[in-house]
Amino acid sequence: MISLGKLYVVFKRIAALVSAIMLLIVGADEKNLPEPDGAEITAKKTYVLFDYNVSSQGVTNDGKYFYFSGNSHLGKADMKSGEMIRVCIDAIPDALKEKGCNHIGGLSYYNGSVYAAIEDGPDYLNSFIALYDAETLEFTGKYYELPHELHLEGVPWCAIDVERGYLYTAEWKEEPEDKTGDFSVLNVFNLSDMSLVKTVPLSEPIYRIQGAEMFGGKLYMSCDELNDQKRVLSLDVETGKVETVFIRNIGTVFEAEDMTVYGDENGEPVFCVLDRGERRKSTNLTQYKLSK
Repeated sequence: MISLGKLYVVFKRIAALVSAIMLLIVGADEKNLPEPDGAEITAKKTYVLFDYNVSSQGVTNDGKYFYFSGNSHLGKADMKSGEMIRVCIDAIPDALKEKGCNHIGGLSYYNGSVYAAIEDGPDYLNSFIALYDAETLEFTGKYYELPHELHLEGVPWCAIDVERGYLYTAEWKEEPEDKTGDFSVLNVFNLSDMSLVKTVPLSEPIYRIQGAEMFGGKLYMSCDELNDQKRVLSLDVETGKVETVFIRNIGTVFEAEDMTVYGDENGEPVFCVLDRGERRKSTNLTQYKLSK
């Protein structure tokens, strides 16, 4: 009889072999892609199999760990190696499931907690920010309901502005054929109690924003535009001015998801953008630095 220990070793070897094969297949999708415009790739980590399920939607960091979300799971990885060290399965709390919530989107980190945007697609009648303990990934019991009139298409992301004491969201907006008369606003909430402070009109319409993160006083946003060139935008949260920071050429088989930013040894921003490959069931966490 084969012992459980030997079965575990066999399973791990099979999983490692399958992962290696999948990484080769995923790599084929990325061959001959153009370099980014305005930035350079400095690192990339690809997640497959179960790690894909916990890293396909959101990402944030605390300077030591990356925190990820899948549709209903959370993950935590070492920033140096990219390896998953903890997961939380079925992370949507029962109180929000009872309201129809079925999707965890973008994440943001603050003061020992991971803030998660949670919604109830496809109806999008209920949107929430839920707090999770960053050490354990367990739900803290705290959540806040967002104003429905500001999130008619759900809440794909949230971003915390520690300096100003705010949390930002924006309603999901599809990219229409005719953009005439369309507009976008940034929703600004008090971080302390999630009360609405104001909305900030943006200088231009923005579409399919999947995630955002504050760094150096600006809000950076990952855009999943309907082509193979995905922009990273910056937003002045005071004036609403939108600018293109750089353009990522990721092909058509990947969907841009959330993003996070941290400072390198010189304090320069490192942009970490999550891309989901639905066809190959993989996610890439790609790191970029601005071109000099």
